[in-house]
Amino acid sequence: MKMAPDARTPAYGLARGMFLIASRELADPNFSESVVLLLEYDAQGALGLIVNRPTQVALTDLLPDIDELKERQDVVYVGGPVSKNRIVLLMRSSEHPRGAGRVFADTYVSSSMDTLKHAVELSREGGSFHAYVGYAGWGPGQLDNEVSRGDWHISPAEEAIVFDRAADQIWPELIKKSSGRWVQAPARPVLVAGARP
Repeated sequence: MKMAPDARTPAYGLARGMFLIASRELADPNFSESVVLLLEYDAQGALGLIVNRPTQVALTDLLPDIDELKERQDVVYVGGPVSKNRIVLLMRSSEHPRGAGRVFADTYVSSSMDTLKHAVELSREGGSFHAYVGYAGWGPGQLDNEVSRGDWHISPAEEAIVFDRAADQIWPELIKKSSGRWVQAPARPVLVAGARP
């Protein structure tokens, strides 16, 4: 029986601006119960940030020389297991921040400290940002194989989930939404909402 693509097949749309939602079965401690925002995806591989792993480390403690952070309470997030000495910013802004690249909608990414200072300014005008240490990376074909194996569900990213949801609510909310699966019915495949894979 030929199945229609579901949220775990590459045909569903691996691309910049998509969420990777860890399946319930994914046991890798780096990614268990994680949600990754894809920043890049092409024939060379993929790059993303885990958006639901805040730490208890204050951003100002990590970057004490940046005066713009002194009065803020922002915490650092773990973006993934690669290059944990690198800081990457995700910003939500109605204007294109200097030195940043667009990921989707009004969400931008940068690793520039000048852009961080600009993000602080923009946050005073209604924008928001998160800072991440490290990132998630995959070599050519690696992520496609993981998706085909069932490790990840794929869904379009949403700014409200990245910037407004409590981190501990993100994975449970998204895994519940993506837990439908195809089953054989007498005439045709049917998507069963809420079914657990």
